Amino acid sequence: MTIKNELLELAQRVSRYFTIPPVRRVFIPEPDPGPDKNTEFGILALEDGSAGLYYAWLGASQQGMSRRFPALDVSGRDVLSLVRYFASADEAECSLGMAAINAITQSAFRRAAYVPAPAGDSLGSLDIRTGDHIGMVGYFPSLVRRLRERGLRVTVIEKKEKFLGTEGTVTVITDPTRLRECNKVLCTAATLLNNSIDAILEHLADAEAVVVVGPTAGFFPDPLFARGVTAVGGTQILDADTAIDRLQSNEKMGASARKYIIRREEYPGVEQLLNNIKKG
Repeated sequence: MTIKNELLELAQRVSRYFTIPPVRRVFIPEPDPGPDKNTEFGILALEDGSAGLYYAWLGASQQGMSRRFPALDVSGRDVLSLVRYFASADEAECSLGMAAINAITQSAFRRAAYVPAPAGDSLGSLDIRTGDHIGMVGYFPSLVRRLRERGLRVTVIEKKEKFLGTEGTVTVITDPTRLRECNKVLCTAATLLNNSIDAILEHLADAEAVVVVGPTAGFFPDPLFARGVTAVGGTQILDADTAIDRLQSNEKMGASARKYIIRREEYPGVEQLLNNIKKG
């Protein structure tokens, strides 16, 4: 079973432990809205304040999403009716489904009184040391620059041709099998949208540490941990209304959100979380 299928099943399973609140508010930005606009994320919020992030920089597949899923029509809907879009081959629909799964997960975390640890930095808790060969799935310019300055070998898997090539200790290529050379790997959560996550993880069985990060990584980490991922870093929306208002104004979410990290060895597991909800 794929990671995507497991997350879809988990969303349905959670609904048997408590009544998942309906959608209260949604913001889905249009792509390339203008020279002064660069909103990267949207938000799907539930009535209890839990929310999931929608990734918006998806090119042509995102065109017209805010018209296909208008806020007034989505508000009040059963969020499970949106979860099914996570199985869509269309990346924009898949992202909406992912936001719904993330919102359900965050609602479950809230009911189970589970609070993930705050993220220390953008490297997702990777303990970087001299001699490490760092792998990246997705090009993170600022992180690549930091690692290059430390003289570390970095292999980046990236589809965009403009980034391909070698500069100093950094190689940007399209071949994911080269990740087998890396002992520590940072992977973008966007791999769940393009259906590459399962294949990517197959190349990382021998890595010391594998971290999946991204604002949209707000889902249950269990399927990833079962496949060797050592930590998942996501974003929790603390104040959905403020976060949406700020994004609509082309501002960063600021104090309305926080980054967190879930380490495999510290995570209680979905079974324990659901038991806590049942007891509560």
